[in-house]
Amino acid sequence: MFKKFIYTILALCATLNFAQAKQYSVSQIYDNMCSKCHGQSAQGLPEKKGPALNNMSKSELAYALFDLVANGSQSSGSSNEVMEHNQKKINEKGMTYHPDDMALYIYTTFNKSSKSVGYDETSGERPYSVSEIYKRMCSKCHGLDGAGNPEKKGPALNDMSKNELEMTLYDLQSDGFQSSGARNEVMTHNQSKIEAKGMKYHPEDMASYIYFNLNKNATK
Repeated sequence: MFKKFIYTILALCATLNFAQAKQYSVSQIYDNMCSKCHGQSAQGLPEKKGPALNNMSKSELAYALFDLVANGSQSSGSSNEVMEHNQKKINEKGMTYHPDDMALYIYTTFNKSSKSVGYDETSGERPYSVSEIYKRMCSKCHGLDGAGNPEKKGPALNDMSKNELEMTLYDLQSDGFQSSGARNEVMTHNQSKIEAKGMKYHPEDMASYIYFNLNKNATK
């Protein structure tokens, strides 16, 4: 019951946030903001005093980002002050993100060892990106282009807004507490299979992937 309540609160907060701000994916946030100091390949830019990120583990990245989003409460120094200032600019532009999502994006996109080793050294699980999860699991019922698959009774996703996708995914991860019926039971079952394979994701991140990559009307 408490879990359901938390998801309801998160869903309502997401509705308010995205009604007031432009919607960005973590890749867009990194390209538009983070790459200015850390480089397009996360190799670091000494002239900007931006350290390399492509040699950090996913857990190290997530810890640093959680600390940063919390205004650097666990660290200090001039470099941290610069990062806090930059984080505020990111927030002012409406580019909100989950530290876990950004850490996963940076790690799986830029860290060469992540692609060769193939698992998260902290949890022992393979760090699947949302694109991998969608293509391997979701596309079976919803289509590679999100157009739906009538044979599998999978509805189209490429005509849904990012907010609609987000609410649906929050509902799904909380065992479908906001809806019922045979279709929802199938989706809940499929979600349990996804999680059993270690393919965990944030609803916001998956919604961003589907919306920005499959919806032709998405605001770029």
